[in-house]
Amino acid sequence: MHMDNKKSTWRVAFACFAAIILWNCSPAKDTAAEENRNQAKEILPEAPDYAQAGNWWNLQREGAEADVFYVLPTCVWDWTDQAGNTVHYADTQDEEQREAMRPSLELAAGIFNSHNFYAPYYRQITLESWMEGDSVIEARFAHAMPDVEKAFDYYLVHENDGRPFILAGFSQGAKAVVELLKTLPDDARQRLIAAYVIGYRVTSQELAQYPEIRAARDSADTGVTVCYNSVASPEAISPALSPSCICINPVNWRTDAIPARLNDTATVRVDTLHHVLLVEGLDETQYYHPSLEKLFKPGNYHLQELLFYQPQLRHNATLRTRHYFGATRP
Repeated sequence: MHMDNKKSTWRVAFACFAAIILWNCSPAKDTAAEENRNQAKEILPEAPDYAQAGNWWNLQREGAEADVFYVLPTCVWDWTDQAGNTVHYADTQDEEQREAMRPSLELAAGIFNSHNFYAPYYRQITLESWMEGDSVIEARFAHAMPDVEKAFDYYLVHENDGRPFILAGFSQGAKAVVELLKTLPDDARQRLIAAYVIGYRVTSQELAQYPEIRAARDSADTGVTVCYNSVASPEAISPALSPSCICINPVNWRTDAIPARLNDTATVRVDTLHHVLLVEGLDETQYYHPSLEKLFKPGNYHLQELLFYQPQLRHNATLRTRHYFGATRP
């Protein structure tokens, strides 16, 4: 989940939002029923229309032979609407929230700069939602994911034009990518260069239920899923992002424990027991944010997952695309 460190700058009161969706429930008879009723009364901003170019970030066709469909990480906090309601979802039309998303979009667009880049605005769940446990995350994400599905469907029908593509997402966006992989149409799956599930998990149950999701094994295999999470030690693993059963080192593109040098002081290796990246040789206090301790303990490098490996990811997306065309062209 990517966010500005200055939380207060992202807490803004918004002039309006376009729609409120309320589901009526019968009177609660116990605590569980009360919780279900509260979860049902979700306040959602207006749904984006992906036929409108304004609901995509910087929608431009660069003329590349392949695309990237990118799903944003968490970039917004809970906010209060004009009526005083706390809202747990992004308002895709709000300019201040879009500005909070811009750095993440620019970073990803720079990594995938050899591809046509498609990134929809969607009603992502807020940072606070991730601090409330799996049941709240899943209940709220069920309202966010349909936006991503609709955007992806629109992209396939109206924008893709039969080109090969990469699916990529970071954190909440990576969670959405996993869900897209589960229902990817067969014709689209044949054009999938790779999926980048960065800073999230792919579970053993998901691999068993969806055998089409295959773990990347090297730097150039195609139709596969790249997945990793970076920590200084297993004690720093975030429960919200684990456990994952696959992990690849984006520095040397190995799945074993052989380390690779990240810079002059740090190395990266795969912990083959916990399926995370162990980044050793950094001062973990430089990357620790006390306000996020409920999610990220000292030694968790979640916020750096793209920044640490930016050049390696850029080169790898190009390499896998080249190998895809080499394997599919006569």
